[in-house]
Parts: sequence; C-alpha cells; structure tokens
Amino acid sequence: MASAFILTGSLLGAGASLPTEPVEAASTMDSASAIAKDHALTTLHEIHNKAFSGEMPYAAMGLKINENTQKEVYETFGPSPEPSNTDETFDYYHAEMGQPGFAFAYNDDKTISQIRYFGTNVERDHNLGSITPNVLGNQLGSADEIRHISSTNEINYIYKTGNYELQFIVGENQTVDHINLLEAK
Repeated sequence: MASAFILTGSLLGAGASLPTEPVEAASTMDSASAIAKDHALTTLHEIHNKAFSGEMPYAAMGLKINENTQKEVYETFGPSPEPSNTDETFDYYHAEMGQPGFAFAYNDDKTISQIRYFGTNVERDHNLGSITPNVLGNQLGSADEIRHISSTNEINYIYKTGNYELQFIVGENQTVDHINLLEAK
C-alpha cells in the first residue's frame, strides 16, 4: 500500500519572512571570480619566481633542471603512472584532488631537461584557466619571444628567467593550457 505525504504551511520558521529585496547573486559571483583570479595570479608569480632557480613550485619544488635525476623524480612522485604513448621522453603525473599535474623530460644522462606544469583540473579558474595573454603582459611584461605552434594552433609566450625560460602555451580558448620550464637557448 502506497503512502502519500502532503506538506502544508511554510518552510520558513515562525516569525521568518521572505526577503523583500533581490538577493545580490551577481556580487557573489564577482567575488568568487575575483578570488579565482587572485589565486591564479599567486600561482603565476610563484611559477615565475621559481623559474629563476630552474624549478617549479608545489610538489615539484626542489627538482631542478639539469641537476636532479629521473630517479629523484620517482622518489618524489613515484614511477610515472602514464608514460606518453607518442613521446617516451616524458613522465606524466596527472592532477588529483586539487594537486597540479606535472610532466618531466630527461637528458641522455637522465637529469631533468624540462618540467611541464598542467595546473589543476578542478577549479581550473583558480589556476591556469584565469591566465590569459593580457594577464601575462600585465603581470610579467612583454614576452621575450612569441611563437605560433602550427601543429596544435597554440601560441607560445616565452619569458627568459636567467639561465632558464618559461613557455606559456596558450590554447584556442585564450587561456594558458600548460607551462614549460627548460634551459634557455
């Protein structure tokens, strides 16, 4: 036998009333957007500052270009869970639960030749998803070099950081897809 429930009355407590003015949803959205952009700018500056020493922040801190080895990457991240199917020179570590993703390429002597930063997948706007070419220009100045990557239709904004360079790879959506750190040419 089926039962039916009928609710009557108000879901508001005694003495409560409905708001008489519209709720400011737009200002809440603006605040969330501002917080996301602040987080993205913090990430941008942390990456830029660490690049001068040949390393990336977060879980990759202490792993330096041309100094640390694949063995040390494995000690930090574990064996690569997913080597690239197209290029065996990278070890990929995907973003998980708010932790950014990374990839590492190696020289012939197995020292790190390149670190790629993929950012986070969840709340991407708190990370690379809020970094555009305009943000790069406003925060870091003009790029030292800009290259079009015809095979992927991406733009590479290159910033020299002493002995190293940061390459901000911007996709068709005009946000940074990933960042490469390697020895300056």
